[in-house]
Amino acid sequence: MGIEDVMKIGIATKDLDKTANVLGDAFGLVPGEAVGYPPLGMRYSILKLEDFFIEVMEPTGTDGPIAQFIEQHGEGLQHMTFKVSDTEQVMADLKGKGAHFTASAPVKLNTAIGPMKFVFMTPRRSNGVLIQLMELL
Repeated sequence: MGIEDVMKIGIATKDLDKTANVLGDAFGLVPGEAVGYPPLGMRYSILKLEDFFIEVMEPTGTDGPIAQFIEQHGEGLQHMTFKVSDTEQVMADLKGKGAHFTASAPVKLNTAIGPMKFVFMTPRRSNGVLIQLMELL
């Protein structure tokens, strides 16, 4: 199907620096620089563990998806990410099995991890878990 690995988890928090430092201390990891992402009203920091990433995300306002997640669910695990070899093909395969996505096409973006394409599968078909598909470019 094109899914290669579990690549990342995203953790929503009200205090990015505190959470990133606690996780860094606990696992012996160094948090990356905090990066703002205004289109989603958030900033994030990446902790790298070999080929696996922990993304710590903090809302910068009250109306972005991270702020809404914290309001509805509290702080904690917000999403998990699968590394894929062909985002569009995996989307098509999953759509054929009834999955729905938050966008009709992947977003291309330069991130703290590097250039990538990604899309989120709506959590309704995955027992409430927000799934991200990510292809490194």
